[in-house]
Amino acid sequence: MTAVARLLEPLTPRVAPADPVAFAAMQRDRQASSIAWLIAAVLAAQHTALAALAALPGTAGGAAWPWAAIAVLVSLAMLGAGAAQLVLLVRADRGRAPVAATIGTLAAFGALLAPLSGFLMIAAGMLHVLAPLGAMGFAIALLALDPRMRPGVRRPVGAVLVGAAGAVAMLLWGVIDALVLLPLTLAPGMALGEIYAALGAAREDGGVWVPLAWAGLWLLAIVLLSLGLLRSRRGGRAALGMLLAVPVVALLALPLAEFSIGMGVSDTVASQGGMSSGYPALVLIVTLLAATAAALLISARRGTTPS
Repeated sequence: MTAVARLLEPLTPRVAPADPVAFAAMQRDRQASSIAWLIAAVLAAQHTALAALAALPGTAGGAAWPWAAIAVLVSLAMLGAGAAQLVLLVRADRGRAPVAATIGTLAAFGALLAPLSGFLMIAAGMLHVLAPLGAMGFAIALLALDPRMRPGVRRPVGAVLVGAAGAVAMLLWGVIDALVLLPLTLAPGMALGEIYAALGAAREDGGVWVPLAWAGLWLLAIVLLSLGLLRSRRGGRAALGMLLAVPVVALLALPLAEFSIGMGVSDTVASQGGMSSGYPALVLIVTLLAATAAALLISARRGTTPS
């Protein structure tokens, strides 16, 4: 079996087993898989809608549309995967129809709210502060677990290192987007030093600390989560999937973290506001991370291959 086949095996439909216990386990897996794909799709849809703002005139213009279009396709693919799992769930057991209908309705509602993502981002301001705190709480709970509860399971050192590095890299990209790419996009023709000199002279540079504070909170959450995953000896796929999911959630708040500095630049140089030219590319990577994290977590749950 090739490496690609081994990767896809846990994600492909399986023949319904005759054994009732095995059948029930397969149905639980299908339900969990559908939820994972649909949550990832809804989060990706919110990101994609925000990226579409960067394709409007006055920001990145038409150059941003290809990035946003690919992100839309990835989001639709995840919606399709989640819906397919729900169909398989109901075809195998009609009694699961109410549960499947509830899951599908919630996912559709979340996806349809994507055009309002800018408003929702502002309305959920406190949730963006609570999200890293919630991640820290989960990490502390993992740290409190006795590793002897999972005998024979090795610490997923490699997966944690890769996942943490990827999550931190995405945070760093977000900070660069906020402090470098956004000012350069909003003030074309000016050097970065000139922009910040003008902001300082106009006393409009107070927004610089916001993306730094946002990144600092999530960086602490990543460190604690990495330590918790090592101590609790989660499987490699589960650990990697959890860590790659962190920037998917964290970067939802990036436009909000950029708001103050964006307004400062716009007011100082009298330019039209908007997103940075690099934001759609960032969103595409986040969308791909959402798909990867969902696939890893589904694969880890099925456990058909060693972690």
